[in-house]
Amino acid sequence: MKREVKRIYFLCGQNRCRSQMAEAFAKFYGGDHVVVDSAGLNPSEAVHPYTIEAMREVGIDLSQCVCKKIDMKVFLASNAIVKLCEQIVERCPIVPFKIMNVDWNIRDPLAVDGGAWKT
Repeated sequence: MKREVKRIYFLCGQNRCRSQMAEAFAKFYGGDHVVVDSAGLNPSEAVHPYTIEAMREVGIDLSQCVCKKIDMKVFLASNAIVKLCEQIVERCPIVPFKIMNVDWNIRDPLAVDGGAWKT
């Protein structure tokens, strides 16, 4: 019996770190059982270099990834919307009842007091 492929959409503020990492890990561990995308409310120009470096350390290459804005077609076609930060929880489009709505609220690892990681 063939299992239905699940569609997961990871969302955060800038799509430069948390959501890119979540997308990559879900693709790596989910294989052919999931279709995964990520996006941000206000996407950055590029995936942060520290994100690329951290993922390279675990064997996942994000060097060719780009930051994306929320796409409502992908949003509405998803089985699960995973909101990774408080900013997205407050400003995300309303998730229809048929879609699983998950709030993880993970602190931005690039936002450190004093701005040391904001390069």
